[in-house]
Amino acid sequence: MAKQVLTKTNLIWTVIALSIFTLVWVLMGAGVINSYYESTIFTICFNIILAVSLNLIVGVCGQFSLGHAGFMAIGAYSAGIVTKMMPNYGGMALGILIGFVISTLAALVVSIPTLRLRGDYLAIATLGFSEIIRICIQNMK
Repeated sequence: MAKQVLTKTNLIWTVIALSIFTLVWVLMGAGVINSYYESTIFTICFNIILAVSLNLIVGVCGQFSLGHAGFMAIGAYSAGIVTKMMPNYGGMALGILIGFVISTLAALVVSIPTLRLRGDYLAIATLGFSEIIRICIQNMK
């Protein structure tokens, strides 16, 4: 039996989230929220995205993956490089798109050999990938 996605509860939560986003956006534009609180809100939102992705893997799929930090780092660094080259809204949109594509390709490279792993073996393989990414980032110039 397929679970219905567009329920009344989901619609209410979507409206609440969009309302909060609009309120924060207007307050930032009006100068009520200063740059310190703005960066704090951005950090909170990034961590919410990471928590939702971890909930998808651990909570819904029942797998234990430790590679999320590596995938997030790949996407963030590639988006940061593109945004540094093009410091405008178009560069930001292109950076997000390129970060998504590059981290998706990295996930594909990791998922092909680890497709049938479960439990501790999947955790060890994804931890190894995350450590490889961390060492590569530390050695970048």
